[in-house]
Amino acid sequence: MTNDANDTAAAGAPTPTLVPLILGTAGHIDHGKTALIQALTGTNTDRLPEEQKRGITIEPGFAHLSIAPFKLGIVDVPGHEKFVRNMLSGAIGMDLVMLVVAADDSVKPQTLEHLDILRYLDVKAGLIAITKCDLVDEELLELVEEEIKDSCAGTVFESAPCICTSSETGQGIEELKQAICDQSQAVRSSLPDTENAPFRLAIDRCFSVAGHGTVVTGSVTSGQLQVDDPIVLQPGEIDVRVRSLQNHDSSVTRVVRGERAAINLAGIHPDQITKGMELASPEFLSPHNTLTVELAVSPNSRFPLKNHMPVRLHLGTANYPAALKLLEQDELLATEQGFAQLVVDSPVVCCWNQPFVLRMESPAMTIAGGRILDPSAIRIPFQDEQQIQFVRQLTSDHSDLERVEAAVGVSRFENPAETDITRSTGVDSPGSQLQTLIEQGAILRVELTASSSQLVHVKTLESARQHVEKILHKLHNDNPLSVNFDITPVRERLSFLAGESVLNRIFSLLQKQGVLQVHMGRIGLKSRGPKLTKNETKLLERIQSTLEQQGLEAPLVKQLQQEAGNQAGAVMELLKIAEAGGSVIEISDQLYLSQATVEQVQNTLVKYMQDGHGKTMAEIRDTLGTTRKYAVPLCEYLDRTGFTIRKDDLRFLQR
Repeated sequence: MTNDANDTAAAGAPTPTLVPLILGTAGHIDHGKTALIQALTGTNTDRLPEEQKRGITIEPGFAHLSIAPFKLGIVDVPGHEKFVRNMLSGAIGMDLVMLVVAADDSVKPQTLEHLDILRYLDVKAGLIAITKCDLVDEELLELVEEEIKDSCAGTVFESAPCICTSSETGQGIEELKQAICDQSQAVRSSLPDTENAPFRLAIDRCFSVAGHGTVVTGSVTSGQLQVDDPIVLQPGEIDVRVRSLQNHDSSVTRVVRGERAAINLAGIHPDQITKGMELASPEFLSPHNTLTVELAVSPNSRFPLKNHMPVRLHLGTANYPAALKLLEQDELLATEQGFAQLVVDSPVVCCWNQPFVLRMESPAMTIAGGRILDPSAIRIPFQDEQQIQFVRQLTSDHSDLERVEAAVGVSRFENPAETDITRSTGVDSPGSQLQTLIEQGAILRVELTASSSQLVHVKTLESARQHVEKILHKLHNDNPLSVNFDITPVRERLSFLAGESVLNRIFSLLQKQGVLQVHMGRIGLKSRGPKLTKNETKLLERIQSTLEQQGLEAPLVKQLQQEAGNQAGAVMELLKIAEAGGSVIEISDQLYLSQATVEQVQNTLVKYMQDGHGKTMAEIRDTLGTTRKYAVPLCEYLDRTGFTIRKDDLRFLQR
């Protein structure tokens, strides 16, 4: 297995000692990128018959170049306007870029668009190669150099070395190699950790090799991978295993960040894999449809970015239809920056600070680019200042501690795990930062049960508390004798905050803080309602629980008073309070039942009495499975409330 499915290298080759880097090309069509790479490496990267026939690069091509102490994987990207999408997919993971401009053609539209795109990608260094210098005189070459310099202002190429070359005569090739080595040295100090970082590779090719099965290729952008390592294919969360590895036609036992890799996968068919999917360490990436981003509009864009406009998101080696949702203003003009959310048509995987590019479909052009801030975002309302402040704090100019705090803030009540925080901040082990923030009081870790807890930012909880209190204060004002209220309509009125499960978590947190009392489907403010002592509150809860659990066998009032001991005098008052709160219903002066029990009785009788024939009290008693002591007052209550109508000794449903 090789990048071209040619299994010729010996297995088990030792890990190279050269520093691996990815060198990409950029430039207009027919400016000599492929010929220049062949002059540098001896490899023709136009591998497809259609490319060789037409003389243009359609798909990214690959070669390698060793210049001690570096081993460079070279990615030759298409220059034609129609293949910009393919150019973007090839640009993933580039450490340095060689801008190629033909001396006989100078700067052209795709030169400028590639420069525009490279503003947004994570390219650390660049150099310029002027090709076809044998075709022009010195005077014209000087003019071309001046035009290139003007076009590169404000980009990574602004102060880059510029080498005049000719692939036909060999002019400048050795000088270009030295410039590549010098720029690689500049990149070397900023390379991320390889040993401990999780593995990641965006797939740019997938094919099947007879006798081997599924093979994918791509540039390793993080960590390392060894034979037999378990990895996950995303989006889709498909577990696969590494059967064998190659790097530039040589079998190896591992590949590392900065290398091109061909990976033979076990446990998956090629039809399950598409260009743009990614391989990653387990739990490193998580698919999601909504991304929070920091973006900048291209200075060359003829169109403003407008709220809710459709865009094409280029991320890794993939591109997706998405809707742009600006967070602070209705539109952004050329050169302006802002925060936004991208709502993508299908789940995507990415990490904090990962670069992306936005393009329009019609006319096809690059309009913006930027960095991912939250790869698993919750929708943020327009001009929600609290959430936007958290988003600002996720940018790279803030400290690890500030970003971890912001990651908890934007998660609201989703209770992020440490792996989620790592994806949203770039902080590998955020445990120490979380502990510091808890000690500072910025973040709360609230124990919900003996085995579960909730991380929440104090500002998030304060905002939710204000909404909850506002609704409950109104209910208490309208029902001054009530201790608590049915929780279902309260949840419905708070649905704009979150779904039911998250609201229940908010209620639990506020209950732990002493703001709410939540009991048996009822909710109220501890500071409102009749003022009860601690013992009276416990007795009320015990009475409500007893009536709920014993159903139609609930103890009479005198029994409740006997069980209350020296608090017997408070029982009737507490029953009235519970009745006002709606948790119990007075059936007679000696019998109170829980609301749930009365509803169950009514549901049973609706089914039993729907035939229209009257029923005697004895028949109702037997149907409910109770005794005369309970059946008599219960039937009288049903008559009194209009649920049934009594005619002589028979009772009928009220219709």
